[in-house]
Amino acid sequence: MILVLDTTFLILHYFSDDATMTAKTREVLKGSRELGNKGIVPTIVLAEFYAQTYKTAGRDVADKYFREIADSGLEIAPLAQEISYRAGLLRPKYQEKVPWGDYIVAATALHSKAKLVLTEDLHFASLNEIEARRTSEAGL
Repeated sequence: MILVLDTTFLILHYFSDDATMTAKTREVLKGSRELGNKGIVPTIVLAEFYAQTYKTAGRDVADKYFREIADSGLEIAPLAQEISYRAGLLRPKYQEKVPWGDYIVAATALHSKAKLVLTEDLHFASLNEIEARRTSEAGL
């Protein structure tokens, strides 16, 4: 299964105080590295996560987590040109009601033929082209 991980997934993974949630995120990350599966992190997600971590936990923590994600075996989304094009097609279709970053995440999912996007962001429910689930509902 191909999964696209949104910023909120990474925030839950690194900062949740809920042991059940962190166990779930660890399970998803482990499963995404198994043969036949793939976890994809869009570049916008990595940038958003770094900025939010820097703001709340400082640069050293942000740098540490950035390196962990980059070295984790997760795929950092390729083909910026194709993804930008797809995001540009989605935005007018939905009358610009969804933030740009979410269009880029959705376009990454479409390009990668991902089964779903894991997110806590409700904007994704309005995009018909992809399936989005909350992290707590994830299963591989």
